[in-house]
Amino acid sequence: MIAWGTSIRAKLITIILAMTAGALMIGMVGMTINYYQTTQQALVADTETQAQLLANNALVPASLSDEATLKRILQSSVLNDRFGAAVFDNTGNLLALRDENDTDFYISEAEFKNSKSVIWGDERLMVWAPMHQEDGEFAGTVYLKVSNRAFFSRIRAFAFMSISIVAVIIFFVYLISLKLQRMISGPLVELEGISREVSGSGNYSIRVPYYGEDEIGSLANSFNQMLEKIEVNQKERDAASEALQLNKKRLERAVKDLQYLANYDSLTQLPNRALCMDRIKYALKRASRTNLMVAVLFLDLDHFKDVNDSLGHAVGDQLLKATSQRLLEKIRSEDTLARLGGDEFVIILNELHDTEDVISIVEKIVTSFETPFQLSNYEVNTTVSVGVCMFPHDGVDVDSLMKAADAAMYKAKEVGRNTYEFYEAELNQLAIRRHQLANELRQAVKNGELSLVFQPQLNIVENKVIGAEVLLRWHHPILGNISPAEFIPIAENTGLIKEIGNWVMDNACQKIAECRRLGYEIRLAVNLSALQFRQINLPEMIASTLQKYRIPPKLLEVEITESMLVRDVSQAIDILERLKEMQIRIAIDDFGTGYSSLSYLRRFPLDALKIDRTFIDELIVDVDDTAITLAIISMAKSLRLEVIAEGVETAEQQEFLAKNNCDDIQGYYFSRPLTYKDFVQFLASSKPIDNSYNRTAR
Repeated sequence: MIAWGTSIRAKLITIILAMTAGALMIGMVGMTINYYQTTQQALVADTETQAQLLANNALVPASLSDEATLKRILQSSVLNDRFGAAVFDNTGNLLALRDENDTDFYISEAEFKNSKSVIWGDERLMVWAPMHQEDGEFAGTVYLKVSNRAFFSRIRAFAFMSISIVAVIIFFVYLISLKLQRMISGPLVELEGISREVSGSGNYSIRVPYYGEDEIGSLANSFNQMLEKIEVNQKERDAASEALQLNKKRLERAVKDLQYLANYDSLTQLPNRALCMDRIKYALKRASRTNLMVAVLFLDLDHFKDVNDSLGHAVGDQLLKATSQRLLEKIRSEDTLARLGGDEFVIILNELHDTEDVISIVEKIVTSFETPFQLSNYEVNTTVSVGVCMFPHDGVDVDSLMKAADAAMYKAKEVGRNTYEFYEAELNQLAIRRHQLANELRQAVKNGELSLVFQPQLNIVENKVIGAEVLLRWHHPILGNISPAEFIPIAENTGLIKEIGNWVMDNACQKIAECRRLGYEIRLAVNLSALQFRQINLPEMIASTLQKYRIPPKLLEVEITESMLVRDVSQAIDILERLKEMQIRIAIDDFGTGYSSLSYLRRFPLDALKIDRTFIDELIVDVDDTAITLAIISMAKSLRLEVIAEGVETAEQQEFLAKNNCDDIQGYYFSRPLTYKDFVQFLASSKPIDNSYNRTAR
């Protein structure tokens, strides 16, 4: 609330009243002075006139010294105020006095003056009027002493009346000034009120009413224009503020998402590698303070790649999520489950007192995978291999423990999968060896360390060698011969398998050409990796190699696995049909171990099925393997496909296969894998095996 003394309204009224009062006061003072002087002059003039009249009337009696007549003349004189009168002769002697008893107006001889004079005193007016004879001779003086109290009373009355009039005028001026100030300050006050309302409410849509075309109206219009501009700016600021808040929220969400992505796996919502490492560090610090143990479990799904290749990545992702849920159910709330990537998981078991606690949890985990996973329309069976290491026994930092758990996991893979293994010191040497082999394998092709061997294939019906399977070997100058079972998985994991596969294809075609020059029309079977088979231009690459060595396509057989076919059926059919148009022979390797439906085989342009050696090993001895082998042969024949059995090592196996319409065999019973030189000699010296029992049976 604005104080009265500081408001425009008060200032306007004060100015009006001050100016009015000032003008009136000046006027009143001037009028009073004028009235004072005029009244004073009138009183003096009247008194002088009366004195002169008395002087004229008293001239004769004064000449005769007639006191009585003079007294009557003096008493007959009339003035408005009390007065005293006296007549003096020309010598200054008192001749007559109007009233001797009036002490206030008694006139003594000492007051005689012989000249005309007027004296204005504080209480009385004194006038002397000289008397002269006709001849001008001074005859005496008439002296009047008049009271000026009435005069001052009139002056005071006049002043009071003037002040009253001024007060009334000021009052009316005040009333008029109120009206004037409302006309002037009213819009300003309203403008001030609106500005306060706008300031308090922040509502810039309020407008000042129209006040006309004067300065106040111009001010109001300017104020409205200002409000309009502020309103527009406010809307823009509000919009900008909303956008800023929205961007801020988005940024906060983005930061949270980035923090989440930096620490958690997007598929399973589990901690990722980075957070896993932090959790291990924290667990080790806590265990060091409490003198307890920590177990690090490295888990890897067995044959997960086959699930991805056969059922697709969508089902593979579902399996990973289902696996994470199953693992979470088997660990404690204080433990951590993390996904490192692919099908690799890590479990951190905290606050352990002995290894028995670990064994109990790990056995539950491995056993839980006996239950199949129900994923979409598939029932997927998978197992898990687990490597276990203990803090502080197997390592005192994150790196050493992770290496130890990884080595133990690989040991679990090697002993047959679907199990767990604790870390042993020698496992670290295996991990070091795998890393060394991965580095050495990159130079193996360039250094000529890779070579091909050939395992002959025998047609049982015609009893002759019809071809051979090309197998890859690696002889390192320092490490010696390295098993394919050891370096092929490394090549697949590092991506080197593509380069190596192209090298194998080129060299196999070269050997076919050399055999032809030696007079042997022999067919060689080359295994294709999944990475090679996924290349859209695979048929063109093979055609280029065949043309390079000028060999007929029918002398080349490519072997692929079931999982490679069902991963992308339409692409597989396209590639196989293009290979088939080139008259390249196509065989399914390791048949019976994959995830495909047998009905898929009708859709693919195939030539042969190769029964996996795992079924041949226990043939005749194991009823189930025997039944599976017979079923595969029967199914292949119904699809008009040739059957090749690999891993034939005994006469009984060869005899059983021959009796049950198997077309071709390969294995140690017939021949071990041979170098190219030995293979050529084998072709030159090979003799038909005794299969008279087969001829009789047929």
